Amino acid sequence: MTKFKDENDLQSDYEGREEMDQFCRNHRNFGLWAKLELKRAERYCEFLSLLVLDFSSLSKFARMGAVRSYCRIETLLEDIEKRICDRRSRIVRETDVVSGVANHRLLLLLPETPKEGAVVLAKRLKDDLKNIISSSLKTPPGWQLSMDILSYPDRKGKERLMGFIGELTQS
Repeated sequence: MTKFKDENDLQSDYEGREEMDQFCRNHRNFGLWAKLELKRAERYCEFLSLLVLDFSSLSKFARMGAVRSYCRIETLLEDIEKRICDRRSRIVRETDVVSGVANHRLLLLLPETPKEGAVVLAKRLKDDLKNIISSSLKTPPGWQLSMDILSYPDRKGKERLMGFIGELTQS
């Protein structure tokens, strides 16, 4: 896979949806793409939201012996990633960008989506993923999947979004 120096390298190399999806599986590349989208959102006064799904609590359940079947956490996360990335499932739109799972996190970049739209998607995803996870792991009552929403042009959201993107591109 090609390694890009910065977000400016991306524009000349993007040749199709599948190629971009594959490219953005890597969190660093995803961060470069997010940086480019943030610049675009600023220039054209568009909304931009980033949804961070944190699956780190699943490892704790697996260590406690809560696995219901032969399922391993890595396999479960791969299945979740495939389900979210499957464009036919209509979880994400054609314009949304999904990262791969790294460090127990999956990232969704939602161009032209205000924070309110990201909250609606987060709620829908939370319910769907909770059912998938509960069928593979014994989760305690009241367990919730950890999600964070970063949004532009919200003042605090922009600062957090820029910091998070910076963290991704440094790795």
